Amino acid sequence: MATENIVRAALGERAFVVRPGQITGPGDYMDRFGYWPARLSRGGRAIGPDAPDQPIQHVDVRDLAAWIVTAGKERIGGAFDAVGPTPRLGAVLRDMTDLVAGGTELVPVPLDTLVAAGVRPWSGPRSLPLWLPASRHGLVSHDATRSWDAGPRIRPLAETVHATLAEERARGLDRPRQAGLTPAEETELLRSAG
Repeated sequence: MATENIVRAALGERAFVVRPGQITGPGDYMDRFGYWPARLSRGGRAIGPDAPDQPIQHVDVRDLAAWIVTAGKERIGGAFDAVGPTPRLGAVLRDMTDLVAGGTELVPVPLDTLVAAGVRPWSGPRSLPLWLPASRHGLVSHDATRSWDAGPRIRPLAETVHATLAEERARGLDRPRQAGLTPAEETELLRSAG
């Protein structure tokens, strides 16, 4: 907020402030979104958080960049939450599974079981990206109606997933990752979860 206040003080109504949520698509080197298409494309049994109703939002980097350029050209001013709609995590993971790998079984594991096993939410080593504790759902449930009215294009999930998977394959599906579970960690959790 301090930075936004400085920008507004300098530019007044001309200030264009963008508050992106999770930025996804090509170039995501945090591995949060990319973990899922990469993992699901390997097939087999994949651990997922048993949080089907958790909200989730993201914005494809290509949509965000195009909108910022357009807003600059059109001299749009104001503060905007730059995120897409708010689907539920369970539906997003099912859709990703259908898009990248028929036959992958998504195994929902209770959240308390994940926590007890040392699995972290959101990001980092030994994590399940995109999953957030209920106390943090506000991070992924912004009302972006004002932003959408200002004109950004929000591409379908399938386009983001396919572009992300293509990049994941180019970078190597078995490379060390910034976020997610390693195959060994997932195997161990699957064994203990039954």
